[in-house]
Amino acid sequence: MGVVYAIIIVTFLACLILTPLVIKLCRKYNIVDIPKDTRRVHSKPMPRIGGVAIVSSMLIGFLIYYLFTKDIPSIALNEKFLGYIIGGLIIASMGLIDDLWNLRARYKFIFQLVASLVVYYFGIRITGVKIPFFHSNVIDFAWWLDLPFTMIWVIGVTNALNLIDGLDGLAAGITAISATSLLIIFVSTSASLEAIIISAVLLGAVLGFLPYNFNPAKTFMGDVSSNFLGFTMACVSLMGFAKGYTMLAIIAPVLALGIPIFDTIFAMVRRFIKGQPMLKPDGAHIHHRLIKLGLSQRQAVLILYTITTILCMISVLIVSADIWKLVLLILALICFVTFGFLSMLKTISKQENKEINKNFDTGIEKEIKKDQNV
Repeated sequence: MGVVYAIIIVTFLACLILTPLVIKLCRKYNIVDIPKDTRRVHSKPMPRIGGVAIVSSMLIGFLIYYLFTKDIPSIALNEKFLGYIIGGLIIASMGLIDDLWNLRARYKFIFQLVASLVVYYFGIRITGVKIPFFHSNVIDFAWWLDLPFTMIWVIGVTNALNLIDGLDGLAAGITAISATSLLIIFVSTSASLEAIIISAVLLGAVLGFLPYNFNPAKTFMGDVSSNFLGFTMACVSLMGFAKGYTMLAIIAPVLALGIPIFDTIFAMVRRFIKGQPMLKPDGAHIHHRLIKLGLSQRQAVLILYTITTILCMISVLIVSADIWKLVLLILALICFVTFGFLSMLKTISKQENKEINKNFDTGIEKEIKKDQNV
């Protein structure tokens, strides 16, 4: 554990030092996000690629670990780690291009597709499932099953973290909480070394970035980092449970990333119901809804932090859960999802009724003016 603590501290300090330098570069070269639509909740131009410091500090952390352990086979990093690094650089490059020149959704998907294929090629994949209490052996997946499942998971979580990045400190804080829970699980279950190291580096980096990103923020992380964080969480969850997938092992990372996954699923449902493109951005994400209820940015973020912490505590507990805990967990999740779905439909219905009433009132006003003119 001493090595893990050291990695967290080193990466934390690296990001704490690098972030102000990135902020200065953004201001010098006018790389700022200007509030130009209703989706944005900030009121002044903000440095928009502060997350470059997160990616850079994580790479520094990995490099330091590699230099100290490359000649010790028992703790040296393997090819899965190499696959993660290559895929991560692809995702970070995509995010940086998007931050600077607004990459189209279809091209971003191509980048994500390539990155998911890279990690699959290097062995980061969903290979099978063991259902506890019902099936004692692992049910292995054929390649035509584990490939799409792996790609859906990697691309889905990558986009989930990106979509939740809408308030100061939200994505970074949720990542920190989720990374902590996964790190605890990986250490307690003697998971793969790569998963433990990546989780520790990730945790240190986002903690070093949060002082500059929490409300009132001095910088945004940008797509360069939000996509990279999502990609990292997707990969590390697969690497950490690769020794023996069970339904519980799958539920644990899903719970740890509960808020962004939940928000992404309902964003897709919402856009499907409204007949909108799935990748079209809108202002109806869970954090936008909390702001519309009258909460401040800090209040909304702290509420989502609290929910994420509760879900992460559950994810840590269920790794060693018995059948009754599992049943209760599933029932709680069903209630949570059902309540959220009905709430979303009710909100959509209210918005549509408001638009209909507004159009109706406008039509009546026009008719009245027309009659007055006559």
